[in-house]
Amino acid sequence: MQETINLEQNWEQAKALAAIHEAGREIAASLDLDRTLRLVMQKAAETLPLDAGVLFILDQTSQQYRVAVSHNIPPEQVGTITFAFNEGVPGWVVRQRQPLIVDDARLDERVHPTVVAAGVLSVLAVPLICREKFIGVLNLFCQSETHAFDASALQLAQVFADQAAVFLENARLVGELRGWAAELEQRVAERTRQLEEKQAQIIRAEKLAAVGRLAASVAHEINNPLQAIALNLQLVADETLSMGGQRRLAVVQQEFDRIAGIVGRLLDFQRPQQAEWQSVNILTALEYVFMLAEKQVQRFGVTVVKRLPAALPAVWSAENQLKQVFLNLMLNAAEAMPEGGVLTVTACHEGAYLQLDFADTGPGIPPALLAHLFEPFFTTKAAGSGLGLAVSHEIVANHGGSLTVRSTPGQGATFTVALPVHAAAEERYG
Repeated sequence: MQETINLEQNWEQAKALAAIHEAGREIAASLDLDRTLRLVMQKAAETLPLDAGVLFILDQTSQQYRVAVSHNIPPEQVGTITFAFNEGVPGWVVRQRQPLIVDDARLDERVHPTVVAAGVLSVLAVPLICREKFIGVLNLFCQSETHAFDASALQLAQVFADQAAVFLENARLVGELRGWAAELEQRVAERTRQLEEKQAQIIRAEKLAAVGRLAASVAHEINNPLQAIALNLQLVADETLSMGGQRRLAVVQQEFDRIAGIVGRLLDFQRPQQAEWQSVNILTALEYVFMLAEKQVQRFGVTVVKRLPAALPAVWSAENQLKQVFLNLMLNAAEAMPEGGVLTVTACHEGAYLQLDFADTGPGIPPALLAHLFEPFFTTKAAGSGLGLAVSHEIVANHGGSLTVRSTPGQGATFTVALPVHAAAEERYG
């Protein structure tokens, strides 16, 4: 009779072990940590003798054991089942590195009060260990009787826990690898963007240099006949002319001055004027430009709004060149609002740079034109030379900064000047 009972027990044990190994194959197929945790709890409920259960993991941030997944425990109660590090059933199992059977949960203070309140009478807790590393603690609960778990249940639970620990650790490692891969992709993408940006800057610099050389050559060729024309205009001006002749001469003189101005800007573009580099107070430079542009801005009916801090770090710069940039941006903004509008000038300190925004309420710039704004000879003005923004961009770049633009048609445009503060700039230019 006893032999028959033993055979039946062995048969049941063998079936349980086979079910556990079958469950292990299904869990192993999952490489997502959250899904693997859910599968571990689901398969534990299907293959082990339990009425309810929880899987504790150690939350490194709070240094507490918390329930990662549960079975047959009300969801609103799960969040309350936590233990401080080294406390409770999971703390004991981790410290002792061995399983724990609690025959009567009502009499053992290591069992959480919420678990006892849920009607749990017996507890079996087994550690999940992979390569000497604790993954978690699996708790099996019986709600029908005390002394529910024996050596046979412990053996089954430990076999299941040993498998689950390997699968959970694999899923965690895969998750880390995926995270590292995503971070690497992000870094590669950022580095690629930086290289493409640098390449574009190099191409732009080479293009500007080539255009500058061509412009200087053309300007020199034009300059000689211009000098002859200027001399003859002076001689003609000294002669007695009719009213009609004087008007025509005035038109000729005006157009000559315009041509001479363009030639002068071409030469400036190729050979920017030499200037003394020094520590410059940007707020002082801006106030000077505000005063300089005041009348012309008012003529367009434009209101200037200043959003400037009380103080800003100094920049190492050629002050007159920066004033030229600021003046050009202000006048361009005013000309973009011939019917009036608002120009808002904002300055702030961002890390190692000062940032100045010149934002207008004009018609904005079409997206197709944005990429060409800083190219020499590109202009949207009927009488523009297309050199103002190109020269401004070159000046700011020579200061180690950047000049950019953003615009939405119908919502104005904002030109942003970024300049390194004194410490960073002096290292480069001092």
